[in-house]
Amino acid sequence: MEMRGYAPLRQICLAVLLVFLCSGYALADEVMLTNGDRLSGKIREVREGILTLETEYSEPIKLKFEAVLQMRSTEPVELHLSDGEVLKGKITSDSNRQAAVEAGPGREAVNVAFDNIAALNPVPKKPVTWKGNITLGGNLQDGNTDTMNISAGALAVRRSANDRFLINILYNKTEDNGERTAENTYGQLKYDYFLNPKWYLYLNIDMLSDEFKDINFRTSVGPGFGYQVWDEEARALGLEAGISYTSEDRDLAEDTDWFSARFAVNFLYKLFDRVVFADQFVIYPNLDDTGEYTLRNEAALVTDIGASWAFKLSNIWERNSNPGPDLKKDDFTWILGLQYSF
Repeated sequence: MEMRGYAPLRQICLAVLLVFLCSGYALADEVMLTNGDRLSGKIREVREGILTLETEYSEPIKLKFEAVLQMRSTEPVELHLSDGEVLKGKITSDSNRQAAVEAGPGREAVNVAFDNIAALNPVPKKPVTWKGNITLGGNLQDGNTDTMNISAGALAVRRSANDRFLINILYNKTEDNGERTAENTYGQLKYDYFLNPKWYLYLNIDMLSDEFKDINFRTSVGPGFGYQVWDEEARALGLEAGISYTSEDRDLAEDTDWFSARFAVNFLYKLFDRVVFADQFVIYPNLDDTGEYTLRNEAALVTDIGASWAFKLSNIWERNSNPGPDLKKDDFTWILGLQYSF
């Protein structure tokens, strides 16, 4: 027996399937190139002269925006114009290298030349924030030995997409039986300007005051360049080289000044889930008197104990190849402190 009733049903199903397939193509964004090629997919962004088109049949396609003749979007996009204006809406292109942006709240449809488009759907910039920590440490012994040690430090870093600013300060004081045996203050100001995600230029200022080294005030200031090997939450590595001018105000010896090179390594690595190792090394080879140098190395183990608090054990090694009469070349300082991060 012939089942004629199924023929219309089959035709309806085929028609629905055809409409569904066609609508999939119709709903795709479309890009037409100057050579006549047409590509369909999803227009993801236009950034730094490159249009990114996502497709179901390949990896995202990167196209030079100057080679795009027309483009059409099925969903609203965000256009950033070269004069700073921002337009939102679906776009169509009937004219070559012209985009018609649909009407939006409080405005009519607008025609925009491709040459005036600075970006399309740009990634929102991360807000510029300060991060850092405050560390307090010390010990007190009373009885046969009357010793007191106090340490206080603070580090603050402001990071944006283009630059980085750092403030670092550390104060130490030690008394033995009521008599000061050590007291010093170290400070650093540093500004980095990134030429790209890896390379940057910097201006650095190091400051030191240490009465027991006969240094009323030492300042080292100078420019240089750096290379950011890693810049991640779990690991970071920066290499720097530059020049510096150093001046020393001394109490007993004569005041001096000199030019030096500057080489620095900034390293951080997350050893375990709650343990981080950090090391900042800097050396200043004297350019006026080769063979002489000063260096500073600060290594630290930081153990997270929760709620932004951590234990910090640090060792500071300072060396002066020519410290002066009756002074040692090396100084080592151990500090155990409680650190709060913000």
